[in-house]
Amino acid sequence: MSQWVLPEVEDGSARQETVVRTGPSGLLLGHGRSSPITIRLFRPNPTRLLLAVPDYVTWLLAFRCISLGAHLSIIANERRRWQGLAGAVIRCGGTLDFLEPNDALPSQGRPYRPSLVIDDAADFDGTTVALGPWQAVMMTADASHSGAIHLLRSCDMALASPCDAKTTDNLRRAYALNPRQLRLTNNLEANEVALCMPRRVNRVAIPPTPTEYGLLFGPR
Repeated sequence: MSQWVLPEVEDGSARQETVVRTGPSGLLLGHGRSSPITIRLFRPNPTRLLLAVPDYVTWLLAFRCISLGAHLSIIANERRRWQGLAGAVIRCGGTLDFLEPNDALPSQGRPYRPSLVIDDAADFDGTTVALGPWQAVMMTADASHSGAIHLLRSCDMALASPCDAKTTDNLRRAYALNPRQLRLTNNLEANEVALCMPRRVNRVAIPPTPTEYGLLFGPR
C-alpha cells in the first residue's frame, strides 16, 4: 500500500473540512468544479465500476461503502495488500470476507445491506460474474492496456488517474467521449480522478477526510 499524505491548505495546516456524506442519492465521491458529485453504486440493477486509480482511492471507496451498510467481499491474488483495509473495516464494525475466485459470491444485496465485491484477481472476471440487485463489483485494472476497451465497455462507469495518452484514448473509444470531455482528464492533481461513463466525464477531488485518513493510512 503506497503512502498517501493528507493535503495541506495555504497556511500549512492539514485540511479539516468533511467531504464525505451519504444519503438516498448514493455515495458522495468528492467535489467537482462547482458541486458535490455522487454515484449510485448500489441500486436495484447491478453496477460494475472499473478502477484504474492509486491504491488509496480503491481503499477509500471500499471503506466509504461500509458506511452505507455494505458487506465487502474481496477476491485478490495478494491478500496481504488488503489486510490494512480489512482491519479498518472490522475495527469500525463493518463486515467482510476474503474469497477465492471459484467461491460462491453473495447472490444479491438489500437496500440497507448492499453487497460490494472487489475484483483484484487475475483469474476472476468481474465483467461476466452474475450479480443481483443492490450489488456492485469494483474491478482494479490497467486502463492503458490494449484489452482495456472491452473492460471499460463492460462497466457502467470508470475512475481513472493518472490518465496518460493510451488511457485517454481507451476512455475515448469505450465511452464515445469528445475532445472537450477528454480535456478534463488532463493534468489531474494527486487527489483528483476522472469519473467517466458513456458521453460523460467529471473531474473529482476525492481526498480522505481527517477521520478516514487516521483510520486507513495513519500509524497503527
